[in-house]
Amino acid sequence: MWSNHGRCKEIRAKQKEYREKVKKEWEFEENDLSPQELKKKLQTVNGGITYDEFTFLSKGKEDRGKLMNMVFMMWGAPRLFPYALMFYPDILPAPFQPLPSGSMQETKLQKASRQRSHCVIQTLLSLEKEAHETPALAKLNIFGKKKQQRTMEKIGKLGSEIGAMMSSSGAKDGAGAKLAINALGSELYKDESITRKEKRLVGVPQSVVLGLTKALNGPNPFTSVQPNFMRRGAVLTHIQKIAEADKFLVNENVDLDTLSTASLLEACKERMIGGPGRSKEELRKGLSDWLDLTVVVPSGRIAASGEDFNENFARAALLCYYAVDGARDAKSSSALPRLLFSGQQEAAERDEAEGKKRWRR
Repeated sequence: MWSNHGRCKEIRAKQKEYREKVKKEWEFEENDLSPQELKKKLQTVNGGITYDEFTFLSKGKEDRGKLMNMVFMMWGAPRLFPYALMFYPDILPAPFQPLPSGSMQETKLQKASRQRSHCVIQTLLSLEKEAHETPALAKLNIFGKKKQQRTMEKIGKLGSEIGAMMSSSGAKDGAGAKLAINALGSELYKDESITRKEKRLVGVPQSVVLGLTKALNGPNPFTSVQPNFMRRGAVLTHIQKIAEADKFLVNENVDLDTLSTASLLEACKERMIGGPGRSKEELRKGLSDWLDLTVVVPSGRIAASGEDFNENFARAALLCYYAVDGARDAKSSSALPRLLFSGQQEAAERDEAEGKKRWRR
């Protein structure tokens, strides 16, 4: 970790040098910015480094946070610390994490694909249950029946919208992601300012938050017993992490063709894009579609209309969509969930073929 810390210092020195150049250019152009505004604007500048160096800085920041959490746990709960390492080895910084198993039954990407497919099925079942069954604790609250009924109706409507989108012809890969974002247009773009609750994803159903947490972090016995606000916080932390990377890729005009295979796979994995058997071209296309829907298109619309954009909700929706799209993919590692969707895909393809025939006539 000490050598990684030294490399982080070198990268930050390059960033500082680049920011100084940008600062002199802005001062020469006389942009009428106050010193506080100039300092705040400079903090968003991340140029002068490559994407690999940017991701290395992000991982270094994450590892330092994990190290501080370990120190706190060793001091505050030393008896629980060994059990935490046993059941949740991801709390260790990257240099100290155990090596993957050598059984070679499945690759890391295949394992992630299988686990995410299971999370998709579990989440869809939980959504349907929440829409039709009143929770046991809610039955005890005699004054909240109307609110609970509205919540169940909202979840039922969400389930119907998900089903309609999944059964739409052409709802696949980037085209399906665009359909999902367009369907949520009124929730993503608003004339008034997005509230803090909306940015914090407070209105997202608990089953969806739980499914996202499991899909992003893998199966963990502590996830199911965590309070919902902690799970939502973990999802928001991941969303903010990829948001910073998205803005770096767009603002610094990074050519996706120059990304190394490892960087491309890591970027797509964090956004749940693609899966086993996808080519580099397919992954680049998926990442490009993601950047268009989360940064490029919203920036242009905000500049033209002055609307506010809920980028956290947009990225959460895209994570959900790509998780479902991966479970439906013919190359998914989870065979049984894939078979559940195969009939639906064949029906959609038949409808699309019949539509083309009618159009030709």
